[in-house]
Amino acid sequence: MYVRIGNLEILDSYMSSIELGDTVSVEALIRNPLDWHHFYENLASIKPGSATHFIVVTSGGERVAGIGNIAEIDKWSNKGQFGFKIKLRTNKRKSARTKRAQLQTSGLQKKTLEHSIEIAAR
Repeated sequence: MYVRIGNLEILDSYMSSIELGDTVSVEALIRNPLDWHHFYENLASIKPGSATHFIVVTSGGERVAGIGNIAEIDKWSNKGQFGFKIKLRTNKRKSARTKRAQLQTSGLQKKTLEHSIEIAAR
């Protein structure tokens, strides 16, 4: 799994949950204070309401990319563990699965057209 929201990259080892839908929600848990410092600097530059690009790669291999508005950013610390959650309202989004379906449909239409031409030629 992998998520990129603007300049912030979150790898699988940090993520605790991802939700995809009309909103994209990413929650991460960071155990190392040095890593937290890096994430905190990047999170401070993200402002709620701002538009940003995002890319999500799920554990199943699906890749979803698009543009959305930051809805909410929560940061917390609890006994030496740090975490954050980002919610993003999607405006435009495309997935690789959608592109494959469109290609298969256009290929099927092309085969049907070729078959119709063969029948007409007989």
